[in-house]
Amino acid sequence: MPNKSLAIIAAIAVIGLLFLVYLAATFESPEGTRTVELTPPVPRAPEPVQRVEVPPPTPEPAPVVPAPVAPAVAVQAPVEPEEPEEIIELPSLNASDDMLNERLGALETGTRLLSLLVSDDVIRKFVVFVENVADGNLPQLEYPVKRLPQSMAVRELDENLFEMQTVSYQRYTPLIDGLTAVNPEQSIAIYRLMKPLFQEAYAEIGYRNRDFDDALVRAIDAVLDAQTAQGPFQLIKPKVMYIYADSEIESFSPVEKQLLRMGPQNAEKLKLALRQFKQALATN
Repeated sequence: MPNKSLAIIAAIAVIGLLFLVYLAATFESPEGTRTVELTPPVPRAPEPVQRVEVPPPTPEPAPVVPAPVAPAVAVQAPVEPEEPEEIIELPSLNASDDMLNERLGALETGTRLLSLLVSDDVIRKFVVFVENVADGNLPQLEYPVKRLPQSMAVRELDENLFEMQTVSYQRYTPLIDGLTAVNPEQSIAIYRLMKPLFQEAYAEIGYRNRDFDDALVRAIDAVLDAQTAQGPFQLIKPKVMYIYADSEIESFSPVEKQLLRMGPQNAEKLKLALRQFKQALATN
């Protein structure tokens, strides 16, 4: 740039002047010399000075000031209105079978499950069954599931002494497999939906101030805490029904003896499913 060039020339001139002063101050004339006068030279006409036009300095461009940036404003997405929850009107307890069958039939294993249940008044029979199991008993008449078509297989050992055959366990396998195949979360969802009807049926048998959830938990615990025994089991038949020849086993609760009749494998599958059901009941 021109300003910079002039500054360099001025600096060189100053340095040159200082150098001449330095020479003048340190110069010493040699000894034994003489002064000789010289004829002054004839002055010459001064040479014309050529004028060089120096272009004016180009002004530096003004610094570019960035335009102010507006602060970012968070744009909130429009909030979509929540869809209202579906309001499902429950039928009366007397007319509840159709809705229950429809909900159970929609499950992945629903068709199989419906084939195991009785066709009428399922909620009332289920409530009665649960309350009996919670006390360690079994209903005498009505069950929510169909009764087994086969009779217990026994082998006669002696007069009025029999032994239960392990092939009898297989009678319960389709029932246990069908019940335990139901997804606990899905079954709890149906139960929660229709809980007022279960509660109404529970009030009908005299428990107006109790929560049916508590009865369910007590029934599950009665199965999980049931005593077990190793077979083969000997039986006697004093009247119409077989009873266990071992008085200690015969003193088991009806629920405990029922688990013995279905066999150890089916009993374990049932307990595992009930643990999952109990956990789902507590968290939903």
